[in-house]
Amino acid sequence: MTIPTINMLAILPQTIVIATALLVLIVDAAAGKERIDRQVLPWLSLLGLVLAGAAAVWLSLGEAQQFQNMAVADGYSLAFMLVILAAAALAVLLAQATVPHISPQAGAYYALLLLSVAGMMFMGAALDLLVVFLALEILSLALYILVGFNRDEPRSAEASLKYFLLGAFASGFFLYGVALIYGATATTNLPAIAAALAGGGDASAALSMTEGAGRLYLYAGTAMLLIGFGFKVAMAPFHMWTPDAYQGAPTPVTAFMSVATKAAAFAAFMRVFVLALPAAQPQWSWAIAVLAALTMTLGNLAALRQTSLKRMLAYSSIAHAGYALVGLVPGTSQGVSAVLFYMVTYMFMNLGAFAVVTALERLGENDVLNGHFAGLADRRPALAAAMAIFMFSLAGIPPFAGFFAKFFVFSAAMAEGWGWLVLIGVVNSVISAFFYLGITVQMYFRKGEVAQVVADGAGKGKKGKKGDAAGALAAVAVPQPTGASLALSTRSISAAVFIAALGTVAVGLWPSPWTQWIGQAVAAVFGG
Repeated sequence: MTIPTINMLAILPQTIVIATALLVLIVDAAAGKERIDRQVLPWLSLLGLVLAGAAAVWLSLGEAQQFQNMAVADGYSLAFMLVILAAAALAVLLAQATVPHISPQAGAYYALLLLSVAGMMFMGAALDLLVVFLALEILSLALYILVGFNRDEPRSAEASLKYFLLGAFASGFFLYGVALIYGATATTNLPAIAAALAGGGDASAALSMTEGAGRLYLYAGTAMLLIGFGFKVAMAPFHMWTPDAYQGAPTPVTAFMSVATKAAAFAAFMRVFVLALPAAQPQWSWAIAVLAALTMTLGNLAALRQTSLKRMLAYSSIAHAGYALVGLVPGTSQGVSAVLFYMVTYMFMNLGAFAVVTALERLGENDVLNGHFAGLADRRPALAAAMAIFMFSLAGIPPFAGFFAKFFVFSAAMAEGWGWLVLIGVVNSVISAFFYLGITVQMYFRKGEVAQVVADGAGKGKKGKKGDAAGALAAVAVPQPTGASLALSTRSISAAVFIAALGTVAVGLWPSPWTQWIGQAVAAVFGG
C-alpha cells in the first residue's frame, strides 16, 4: 500500500485559522463565567488572523503549493486570503466593543467568524468545483448564525432566516451546475475542465461523443454556477437577501460579510469562469455584462431612497458588485487584476464606513438613520473626517482609492471593446454621488440637527405625529444610560476607523505598489 504524500503547507493559513477557532472555543469553555478571562478571546482571534496572514505572505515568496490537486496556494489565492484576513481582523476590532452588549456567547461568535474565514480562504484556493461548494457551505453556515446572533433584535432573526432560505436555493443551483459541468466534461477539476473543453485530455470524450448534449450541459451548468456565485456577490436579480440581512445583522457582522464574502466569491468566480470555462466565454461574458449593468443601476437607484444607513450601504454594496463585475466581463488577466485591486480598496472604504456606523450606534441599537450624521463634524470632527473620506472613496472621487478601483475595472473592459458597459458604469457613478455626498453634507452643513430631533421626540416616543421626524427617530432610538452620548466609542472601534481611513488614503495616493503586487500575483496564474 502506497501512502500518499500530503502537502500541508498548501493549506497552512487555513489550518492556522481553524486551529484558532478551536482554541477560542476551548478558552471560552475554560473561562466559565469569568468575563475577565473572556476578554482575551478577541485578541486570541486577532493573533490567529495575524499568524495566518504571515503564513500567506511566507508562502507567496516561494513556488505555488498544491494540496492533493484540490486546493492551491499560489499568488492569486494568497492575495485574496490577505484581503479576507484583513477584513476579518478589522471586524474583530469592531466586535470587541459590541458583542458583549448583544450576547454572552462571545466565544461562539469569534469561533464562527474564524470558521467562516477558513471557508472563504478555501474558496479562492479551490481547484475543484466540489471544494468550492464545500467552502461555500462552510462560510455560509457560519454566517447564517452570525447574522441572527443578536437574539433580542427581531430584525436579526428575520434577516438570518431570509439569508438561510435564499442561500439554500443558491447552493442548490450551484450544486446542480456542478453536476451539469461534470456531465459535459466528466470531471470537476478546474484544469481538467479547461483541458476537456479545449479538446484535450481523457475527459474530452464526454463532450465529443455527444456534441449537442455536451454543449447543452456546458451552457446550462455555466448558467447555474453564475446564479450561485451571483447570490454571494449580491448580483441582481439575486440580491434580494442583501438589504434585510445587512440591516438586521449586528453591524460588525454586516461589515465583515459585505467585504469578505464578496472577495471570496469573486476569487472563486474568476478562477472558475476565466480559467476553467473559457470555451463558453462568448456566452457568459454577455450574460455577466447585462447583469453588471442591471446590478449597478438597481443598487444605486434603490440607495437614493434609503433613510437607514445600513440599508443604504447594502444597496451601495450591490452597486459595487456591479462595478467589480465589469472587470470580470472581458475575461482577461488585466480584468482579474482590476477586480482584485477593487476588492482591496473596497475592503478599506466599506469596512471603514461600517466602523463609523458602529461608533454611532447606541447601546442596544442595530442600525442608525441618516439623521444621526447631522452636525457630526461639530461633535466628533475626527469621525466625520473619516466618514467623509469613505464616502468620497465609495463615490469614486480622486485622489482616494475608490477612484482608481473604478478606473482600473473600466479600463480593463474598455480595452476589450465593452464601451457601452463602461458608459453605464460612469453614469451610475454620478448617480451614486448624490447619496454618498449627501452624508457629507449632513455632517458639515446641518448643525446639531440630531440633538434637536432627539430632544423634541423624547416625550413623544412612538406616539409622535405622522410625518414628524422627531417622533420617528425617537421611536427607534434606545436611550443611553447616560442620556448624553450618541456614540459607542472604544479604542478598538477608533483603531478600525483609523486603519481603514489610512488604507483608503494610502492606496489612493500610492496605487503603484499595490498594482504591481497584484499584477505579479495574477500573472503567475492567469498569464499576461
